[in-house]
Amino acid sequence: MNKSESSGPSPKPSMLLSPAQLDEFKAEGVLAIPGLVPPDVLEGWQEQMRAACSGGVDLDDPNTWPAGRYTPEDGWPKLSPNLYDLPSLQSIVEQIGGGALAPTHPAGQPWTPQIPMTRVILPSDPGTEWAPPSDGHLDGYATGWGGGFMAFFVVLFWDVSSPTGGGTAYWPRSHLANHRYFLEHPEQIDGSYLFTEPVKSGGHRAILEGDPSVGEVVCMTGQAGDAMLLHGLTTHVGSANAAGSKQPRVAQFARYSHREMREQAPMVMFPDKDGTPWSPPKPSPPEYVGNTPTGFLPPGHPGRRLKRYDVPRNLWKYWGPDLNT
Repeated sequence: MNKSESSGPSPKPSMLLSPAQLDEFKAEGVLAIPGLVPPDVLEGWQEQMRAACSGGVDLDDPNTWPAGRYTPEDGWPKLSPNLYDLPSLQSIVEQIGGGALAPTHPAGQPWTPQIPMTRVILPSDPGTEWAPPSDGHLDGYATGWGGGFMAFFVVLFWDVSSPTGGGTAYWPRSHLANHRYFLEHPEQIDGSYLFTEPVKSGGHRAILEGDPSVGEVVCMTGQAGDAMLLHGLTTHVGSANAAGSKQPRVAQFARYSHREMREQAPMVMFPDKDGTPWSPPKPSPPEYVGNTPTGFLPPGHPGRRLKRYDVPRNLWKYWGPDLNT
């Protein structure tokens, strides 16, 4: 796993999930992890977030908050220490991945330290009626990117005590429903399911509708320093922070892909219309900004035999031994 240089408080020792927690993650596709972030690290992050605010915004004063998603003029800073460097997070990732997972990075490029995504959701405009999300999505399946995305962690920096407080929304056990769908349609794991019925017109909820095993949408709550682990096939989406709320929803996201599958991406990421795999220009490094795939690999293309396109009946085949039992 990659480690970047960092300064500031020393992260506390590692953390491992119990057998009961592992079983819950396998069954539900999500797992609440209390106290992932040590208090001294959390305090340092909060101070860095406060210092980054601009335009008179004070994360401790609701009277200064604009409505909805907030990003300061200069963007959110690279926090120290980096979330990806926390021993508690690294040890859990090692446990569930058995060494196969690494922070998601631009496909085809060398593995480098990554910066977690920061999202701050402030309360909605007064008078706005809160409603739970009706549909979600899967990360990592945009056109030409299918395969390899495994899991992500949502880490709270401030308390979110109410389900209407802007927490990440997810559908319990949707990872099982989505897995069943891809078992029936393995050729769509490349991301083409997004342009195929029923998802094309009905959204991701079309896969979940009528499946009695899938639970109603849940919006994450928790205390500052808590985290939620979500399987890559768990349907999820952001939610609104209800008007009148006095709590900012401040979170970072750590995403993990299967290292080998991610490294296979340049072979198939931007195929030509006839299915010829895209190759990065040489000797210059590949450039992805602005690139759009022009087609998907045809069913018989040899690229389909890559591990990234495998849809195993055992959902946990490419995870660590603690889950692959």
